[in-house]
Amino acid sequence: MRKIPSVYFSFLNFLLLTASARAENPQWIWHDNHGEAIQTNEIRYFRKSFEARRFTKVLLSAAADDEATIYINGKQVAHPRDLTKPTFEDVTSQVNRGKNIIAIRGQNKSNNIAGVLVMLEIKTGSRRGDFVVSDETWLASDKEEKDWRELDFDDSAWSKARSKGKLGDQPWGDVLKVPVATSAEALTVLPGFKVELVKSSEIGQGSWICMTIDPKGRLIISPQDDKQPLLRVTLSRAGKISKIEPIPAPVHQAMGMLYSHNSLYVNGHGPNGTGLYRLIDANHNDRFDTNEVQFLKKFEGEGEHGYHAVVEGPDKMIYVMNGNHTKVPKDLEPTSPHKNYQEDFLLSRQWDPGGHAVGIVAPGGYVLRTDPEGKKWELLLAGFRNSYDFDFNTDGEMFTFDSDMEWDWGLPWYRPTRINHCVLGAEFGWRSGTADWPEYYADSLLPTVNIGVGSPTGVKFGTNSKFPEKYRKALFIFDWSYGRIIAVHLKPDGASYSGDLKFFSRANR
Repeated sequence: MRKIPSVYFSFLNFLLLTASARAENPQWIWHDNHGEAIQTNEIRYFRKSFEARRFTKVLLSAAADDEATIYINGKQVAHPRDLTKPTFEDVTSQVNRGKNIIAIRGQNKSNNIAGVLVMLEIKTGSRRGDFVVSDETWLASDKEEKDWRELDFDDSAWSKARSKGKLGDQPWGDVLKVPVATSAEALTVLPGFKVELVKSSEIGQGSWICMTIDPKGRLIISPQDDKQPLLRVTLSRAGKISKIEPIPAPVHQAMGMLYSHNSLYVNGHGPNGTGLYRLIDANHNDRFDTNEVQFLKKFEGEGEHGYHAVVEGPDKMIYVMNGNHTKVPKDLEPTSPHKNYQEDFLLSRQWDPGGHAVGIVAPGGYVLRTDPEGKKWELLLAGFRNSYDFDFNTDGEMFTFDSDMEWDWGLPWYRPTRINHCVLGAEFGWRSGTADWPEYYADSLLPTVNIGVGSPTGVKFGTNSKFPEKYRKALFIFDWSYGRIIAVHLKPDGASYSGDLKFFSRANR
């Protein structure tokens, strides 16, 4: 097994890289309307033929004011509906070698200025690819006709589209501008440590939200998009990218992944809905094909407070964490702690006036344990607001980084983000609205360390790193809000632990 040359944290960049062709400068286009004013709910149609003799990848960037449906060779490929959220898609599979057609149905839902904007990058393997951009060479029509999206449609009666301005012009601005990766030089780290940017997501790959490492040292990454496959990244001995390949198995948008027991466990979306899947390479072709997917447990919960991390415990069992908007499965072992939980308020609760988590009751976020085959399930502990990730120290003790309710900052029931020592049977007392348990409640386990305002994501002990001993024992926690990694140095304190904080890495602001 090839050793990984460095420590890779799943502190991934939630970003896309735009195409490098700003000089092409796509234009906002609309139908000429023959001098008439734009009408509410106006619908217009656009077409452009293009040649793609040879290509390795074709990437689409598009925006609309107010809405558009985009087709390539008659097949829908994108549907931008929010001016502030442009669409970036990999459309390679929809493009033919030779002649192609891109067609757009644009809709203006107000009586203000309308437009659609498109940039198609045809990568040829050379440093600079070919581009197809929206401009006045496109054809436009105010009538929907049969087969207007098809390549062989007769568009000779259509008129030239009218330009309403270039990308960057007002009133739209540079709508295709998205963040580029934070450079390693823009990060401050402790003396003696170095940060290196290995890889950022590209257009069509979606934001990267989860990562694990397989026994061969390859990174397995999940984009935040049901249309994008899991990716497997092979690294050279120097830690550089040598290969990126999709995983064929139909599982997507994983918030938790773990390679264990010769399997890839994925907490995400798949053929049976949301839940925990197990991928087994039964035919030994190193691919995880479509027919090598097992469904272990269904979870009811989506989004940022839904299904979360998967970790192997010191007992080689599989541990799963879910957020407070995810229902506890009903078919659990009868001996599970928290099997019979109630809220039992003395004082009445006020739900959040903004509607957040209204109607969601105890136990909140929780941790489950199962065997490698997913046959026996136990509920171990609960009461988190929205812990995403967790890990075990060398003593076999579990820790997590739980979130605060930032809207409650300064109010009597506010609880900061905090490190929790996750002992079996623990109840950490998250309750919706004003009903959070204060720390002094006798049946609520105290936080190990209070962190403050932030947004918890990844959690990882430095145990298997090549860091100095002090940092191999540290718990590294990742804060999305402030772009920082904090090293928590834990020490035994009675029956539990206490700890001190050290800012390990942060973005320069």
